[in-house]
Amino acid sequence: MSSSATSPPDARHCAAGVAALVCLLVLGACLLGILTRPIGHLAALWPANAVLLGALVRFPRLARPAGWCGALCAYLLADLLAGSSLQQTLLLSAGNLSGVVVGFLLLRRLHAGHRSLRTPASVPYLVLAIVAAAAASGCFGAITDPLLYGGKPMGGWVFWFMTELVNYMLFLPVMLTLPACRAVRTERRRRPLWTAEQARKLLPLLGLLVSAALCLLIGGPGVVAFPVPALLWCALSYRLFSTALLTFLASGWVLVSIALNGLSLAPLDVNSRPVLLSLRLGVSLIALAPLTVASVMSARNELLQRMRYLASHDQLSSLLNRWAFREQASEQLSLLAQQQRPLALLMLDIDHFKRINDNHGHAAGDQVLKAFANLAGSGLRKDELLARIGGEEFALLLPGCDLEQAREIAERIRQRFGDTQVQLDRQTISCTLSIGAVVAWPPFGDLDGLLLAADRMLYQAKALGRNRCEITFLGGAAEPGAEPPGGPL
Repeated sequence: MSSSATSPPDARHCAAGVAALVCLLVLGACLLGILTRPIGHLAALWPANAVLLGALVRFPRLARPAGWCGALCAYLLADLLAGSSLQQTLLLSAGNLSGVVVGFLLLRRLHAGHRSLRTPASVPYLVLAIVAAAAASGCFGAITDPLLYGGKPMGGWVFWFMTELVNYMLFLPVMLTLPACRAVRTERRRRPLWTAEQARKLLPLLGLLVSAALCLLIGGPGVVAFPVPALLWCALSYRLFSTALLTFLASGWVLVSIALNGLSLAPLDVNSRPVLLSLRLGVSLIALAPLTVASVMSARNELLQRMRYLASHDQLSSLLNRWAFREQASEQLSLLAQQQRPLALLMLDIDHFKRINDNHGHAAGDQVLKAFANLAGSGLRKDELLARIGGEEFALLLPGCDLEQAREIAERIRQRFGDTQVQLDRQTISCTLSIGAVVAWPPFGDLDGLLLAADRMLYQAKALGRNRCEITFLGGAAEPGAEPPGGPL
């Protein structure tokens, strides 16, 4: 069957899946908001609009007509399940979607770094988009409040505007900073089970829990600011998403507790709409402080990470440079010595590299270096180190590698590179590789001695005609069947 015959059903299935996913997401958020309506029609939290806006911005695949239709169905279904009339349902759904549409159009125009809150100016841009989205919802509130609740247009606008402003400020940062599932799985695999550093990182979270306990014990209007120092500590210690999530949880807990009379704010009358709106706005504005700090810290950390990468990697090949290789290899030697495991150190040199530069130009030489780096770097384990330590000279450290394994790996790299055709502008060229290697058991001595031994084997490989591997065994008790230490094999 041709692809043209199968694509329409596939497209329909994809659209139906997007609609169902968005519908379930928004419906769950709507029902959560409905559960926090202890005072008339005023919900303590209404996450649906911010969740929908964040999902559409964070995952553009959902921002399709099917996704918007799924959201509309969720709004209608949630209000009908709550017992609203058809007129009330339509007006409330229109008001909800109006703010989401305006916010989506504005956030979509921002740079990706601003949308994910990873630049110092991200939070001000986010606030401007939130204000515009809340104002759009307020316009519907000016119509809906008089029709449904007998209020005044200006009062309806203010109420809807401030309510949506609070909800967007609390929920939207969590959605926009939500990490990808792949990144979470990678980080989980790399992270050790438990370290002292991880234990120390629990202190800001403990401080946040202490501040919550103080809110319950002390009470009064000032409790809305009690979590701020702990949240700022979290912003300095945790990643952006973690800070956004903790800020949302702390602020949401304060708002819900106020609405359910779980926190004593005497002498304030929390049943008064102006007082309650003022409290909610104050809590949400306070939440901007840790978000701003976390955003600045995220930009700083990314800059430091980029600088560390540039300082430790060769810009042409993207491999470790000589300085970083020496530092990491020395650490590996100490660890392997403690574990009584062997290592192999390979020195790899591209044959007649100067002739390549002379005949084809330095750009061609750069292409050859990149081709070799890609070939040799593919399939490396996380504890193996590959570095460019000279013009056309590379070093490869293989922890736990014995004599036969080192010979096999060296020959595989040499043969694969010899079979590689490097594509230049108008032609392809092939190159060969000479390899000198040393295999050692503890005690290794210092790194310089191993490098010198491998370098001698490399020169021997070149003296014997190039495009070959010469290997020697050094140090410790020889492996069964190995030749005496120090002799070329």
